[in-house]
Order: sequence, then structure tokens, then C-alpha cells
Amino acid sequence: MKKILTAVLLLFTLNTLSAQEIITPTQSTVVETNGDTILILKGQNDVKIKIYEDVPGLYSNEEEMIYEGVYLKRVNADRNTLLDALPFAPRRKSKNSFSGHASGIYGGFANLSNSFCSFGESNKVDLNLSKTWEIAFNLLSSQLVLSQDQHWGMTFALGWGFRTYRLNKNEAFENINGITQIIQGNEEISYTKSRLRHFYFRIPVCVEWQTRVRGSSRLFAAVGPEFEIRHGVKSKAKVNGKSETLSSNMHVRPVTVNLLAQVGYGNIGLYARYNTLSLFAGSKGPDVTPYSFGVMWYW
Repeated sequence: MKKILTAVLLLFTLNTLSAQEIITPTQSTVVETNGDTILILKGQNDVKIKIYEDVPGLYSNEEEMIYEGVYLKRVNADRNTLLDALPFAPRRKSKNSFSGHASGIYGGFANLSNSFCSFGESNKVDLNLSKTWEIAFNLLSSQLVLSQDQHWGMTFALGWGFRTYRLNKNEAFENINGITQIIQGNEEISYTKSRLRHFYFRIPVCVEWQTRVRGSSRLFAAVGPEFEIRHGVKSKAKVNGKSETLSSNMHVRPVTVNLLAQVGYGNIGLYARYNTLSLFAGSKGPDVTPYSFGVMWYW
């Protein structure tokens, strides 16, 4: 370890001197330390360092290479140096550093399809799409940089929100004999503003690509799974003009996984999410799959 640290210090010194003088295509330096040899080969765009250790032989000592490293010439002030990899070294802030898009507020429209990977309206549920929506906040987030050029990384977040499905006609979601069904109103009972709503916690885990376009603004795209935990499920409606809760046991899946895709510029982005499972568990309700799309403001 002492020999490697010595080599690192020599390498840092040579890098400093290279900024002050013209370098020939190749320079070599040999340093003898306690019988060992440090060989430094310096080119136009890199510096190679090799450390040899004396190994006793049958007739005489032989040298064996125990370390080899390459240090590339620094191109700009934002690029990491060899010293940046040392533990407890101060980290320099850079406008080129990765800045994930996870925390923020988002909202958009939702819908139900007949099956996974279909985007048409379901023929099993007649929704008022202008009043079927979601809104949520991602308050906690973290990130992990994946590439040295700061273009690739992973983002993680924890969010909480609300989604509502509004029926379009004189209908309501009801739990009848342990199965969620859509019942029709009649001359005696009239349903208006009928809806199925639930709250949720979401944990998106995305791989994100980004690049700085102008100033500190970035163009970005992200995709990944999103784990969802639902709670507070209720069917509500105005029955003959009076607001009522029809049922809170609607057999909605409590845990599910979404596929999430995001694209944007700066602090504004568009998102689309598609559930991988039907809304209701098993055969406890209509076989429909949720999806949504909207706008997110990141901070």
C-alpha cells in the first residue's frame, strides 16, 4: 500500500507539471525505492505507471510487476481525478453531475382497458374519462450514478396519492355476494357522481438517461417498475341526491406493480404508467387493467 500511495503522489505531481510545460510524445522515468522499481511512462494523453518488486531467484534477484495503472489526461475541470476516488476526499460540485428526476408533484387522467398492453376503453366499465384522474406527491427520493460521464443513473422515490374512477351513467360499484359489480339505477334509486376511489403509496425504481442541453437544464428519459400499495378503497355515489358510501370492500388488489416511463426537459416532464395486473383480485370483479398518463413537476 505504501508503494502504491507513493506512485499516486508521483502521478499527481507529474499531472500538475504537464499543465505548465510542453510534453514530448513519450517520456519515461525510473524511480528506485528500497530495491524496488517504479516505472512511469508519460505520453501525450495518458500516464502509465508500473511497480516492480525484487523477488529472490536461484542465482540473482528478479523483478516481478505488482501494480499497473493508467491515468488519462484531464480534458476539463469537471472530470474526476485520481484523487477523487480516495475515501474521505472532498467532493467537488459540478454542473455536469447527475441530477435525478424523482421528487415532485404529478397529475393526469386514468383509464381502464380490457387486458394488459391494450389502450382502448374497456367495454366492461363505462367511465367518464374527464373525471377519472389521479394526483400524487413524491416527497422522498434518492439516486445512484451509473456512469462516469454522469448521463446514466438510477432514481428511487416514495410517493403518496389518490386515484378515482368516475362512472358515466346511472350506475354504481357495489359488493354483491362477495363480488364487485356495476349495478344499474332504476325508477326508485338514482346514482349520480358514482365513483370508485383509492389512495396509494408508490415506490418507483427507474433507470434514467439525461444530458445537459443549455445552462443547468437537462433533457431526460426514465423507465422502470413502480411498486404500488393501495389503501382506503371505497365506492361512493350520490343516491337520490344524497352522498353515500356504498361499500369499502371492493376486492381491489392491495399490492401491484406498474410500468413507468417518463420524458421531459428541465423541471417539467410527461409520464405514462401501466399496471401489470387487473384492478380487482382474481374473479372478484370486472377484469380490467388500469393505466394513466399526465404531467409532473419535479423539484
